[in-house]
Amino acid sequence: LGDARKGSRSLRRLPPRTDPTFMDVYLLQCKLLPVATRLAEDRAPPVRLAVAAQCDRLCNALGEHWFSVIIDLLQALLGDADERVRAEATLCVPRLVDSVLSGTMSNNSPGASVNVLESILPVAIKLLKDPSTAVRVSLATASGELLTLLVGLQTTEELIVASSSVTSISSSSSTDGSPAAATSPDTTGFKQHKKHIDETLIPLVQRLLHDTDPEVTSAALRAVTNASRGNVREISSRRPAVTSSGGGDDDDASVTSRVSMASVEKKEPVFIPVLSERQVLRLLPTLSDLATSAQWRVRQSAVEIVPALLGCTHRLETRSEIAQLCVKLMGDTVDAVRKTAAECLCLGGGSLGSHGEDDGTEWISAIVVPHLRTCAKSENSKQRMLSLKMVEVIVVNGVCSSGTKPSIRSMSSLDDVSGDQPASPLRTIVEIAASLASDRVVNVRLNVGRVFGSIIAMLEEEELKYIVSVLEEQIEAERQRERG
Repeated sequence: LGDARKGSRSLRRLPPRTDPTFMDVYLLQCKLLPVATRLAEDRAPPVRLAVAAQCDRLCNALGEHWFSVIIDLLQALLGDADERVRAEATLCVPRLVDSVLSGTMSNNSPGASVNVLESILPVAIKLLKDPSTAVRVSLATASGELLTLLVGLQTTEELIVASSSVTSISSSSSTDGSPAAATSPDTTGFKQHKKHIDETLIPLVQRLLHDTDPEVTSAALRAVTNASRGNVREISSRRPAVTSSGGGDDDDASVTSRVSMASVEKKEPVFIPVLSERQVLRLLPTLSDLATSAQWRVRQSAVEIVPALLGCTHRLETRSEIAQLCVKLMGDTVDAVRKTAAECLCLGGGSLGSHGEDDGTEWISAIVVPHLRTCAKSENSKQRMLSLKMVEVIVVNGVCSSGTKPSIRSMSSLDDVSGDQPASPLRTIVEIAASLASDRVVNVRLNVGRVFGSIIAMLEEEELKYIVSVLEEQIEAERQRERG
């Protein structure tokens, strides 16, 4: 049957009926499944919890023949009396679906993946009203993983359909040149998965975003963020060769953690467009409501999703609407929320790498620079300090390069630049920071030098000379101040 020392993944699936070992393997599996069923009904909750955590591995081990039995088993565990068992079973749902997908894709049975969703999703949706916060948090996490899984599968099926169409066209002519009937690829699975995304999962996540418990709301926001980025690591092992394997990771950490990156070497974009633009627009009103929440951590989580959502749209108008989440919270009363909002606004340009360098440049020039100017000219010293933080985030993360020119749409906003040739966005950003070197508040002037010190290694010679001259003038001005 397999090597038990290597875990359940080494168990042998049911061989073809023509195989001499078919009957032995089949009879052994018939003996093992009742054991799992009895354990799922055990009086001790930890035993039932262990079964709930292993349902996907049972699918991997036993194969397609027993999928329906294991699905029924998980359905029962989703309604278990113990909240820990329900939470673990909920987390297992996307893994079980993934296991079914792996088995059905290899056997060309796409309908099975639709059947498992139709069996499990109605039971999972009932958990929206579960009294346990832990269960609803697990439901939010599982919903995000399912969303990533199905949208990734939808993309794969689109590629398969396109490839099949090309193959049919190329083979539709016989050797004598006469046309032959071309077969159209089956798109039933594609339509069904899209239906589950639009009619079940998106509304489910929206309801979880409105949950009364901040922990559930934050979990739903993280789920949307991860779904918007795309979990390449988990999906790539399941997809056929028509897709390329990415290097992105499912990341529960805040988007703002990217500011600690020590290198700005050009890499593949972190954010993989997953949600469609229409799906993003459906989520925006919900996120706008969360931005006004009384819980500051919910407001912070609501804005952290911005860079991930930006990678899902090509239209500047939609991006501007998404950016308003950041702009609104850049004036928040809580310092952590303001910083997160400013950082996410700046990092939004980096999430557009999959759409081309021009899109990221347009974001910096048309969206970020105007708001950066507004903060730098604010009467509030905290806003001026925030503008310096934005400069540091942009440069350290390599969101715009010194050789990049501003878009035509944003040239009118570069009012500090004279002459026919406009300055690059990076030079404009450095000049905005330099304008605060003579600020009336000591902490602001102090942070100008600190920011220049942190970004100096990322600049070209022209910007370096400009910064040196600014710092020399600042030092001389400080010496001339009273007690300077």
